[in-house]
Amino acid sequence: MRSAASPVVLVLSVLVLSGCLVLTTAAPVFSSSPYADGFVPSGMIGGADGWSHGSLFSAPNWLLAQIDPDLMSTVLDYGYTPIPTEVPKGFEDYVAEGYAALEGGNYRAAYNAFQKAIELQPSSSDAWYGTGLALESQKRYLSALDAYTQAISYAKGAGSNWASYAGKGRVLYSLNRFSEAQTALETAIAQYEKAGVSHPDELEEIYRLLEEISGYNAPVPAVIPSAYIPATAYSV
Repeated sequence: MRSAASPVVLVLSVLVLSGCLVLTTAAPVFSSSPYADGFVPSGMIGGADGWSHGSLFSAPNWLLAQIDPDLMSTVLDYGYTPIPTEVPKGFEDYVAEGYAALEGGNYRAAYNAFQKAIELQPSSSDAWYGTGLALESQKRYLSALDAYTQAISYAKGAGSNWASYAGKGRVLYSLNRFSEAQTALETAIAQYEKAGVSHPDELEEIYRLLEEISGYNAPVPAVIPSAYIPATAYSV
């Protein structure tokens, strides 16, 4: 149901655009109005003639009395209704968004977020690692292999690159490139131990794949465990 003030606001807006108000019909002032006791909107001066005068236009007090004072203040002070300005997302925002999408199983959205992060910081190991996870989860193994390789090249220490080596080993295993997979997985273990971290699920998966390779057992699909998530994923 429309409020009683809506037609009044519409009439006032049209007359503002035309540059003046021509209203000759008198009407009573509502005693419950915030303007009933002589208050007028910001930017206007109440006159003894029953009108309020501003730099843009004049209006009868009885009409102003029927309008929401908050709305009137906005219109008279600014001439328009302000629209909040959206703050552009930064690198950390996109990285956090990507890992959140990964955890929610939305791998395409995760990939898109990481790509935007990489556009802002092309040498981010965390963004490339996240890209690898998103691609691996979609079984895009060759592209994932490239992403993990990029992550390794930009990694600044064992604390992060062990996970990229593990990812690289998993996708090489899935591509039946077992010798290369073994090398990558063994490197992942060495970096894991050097980093002094504790991610038992990931470590167990690495050893499982190495056992499959060295024991010449029938290959089974590589499983992405509860993947290592870098600290930057929670920076915002």
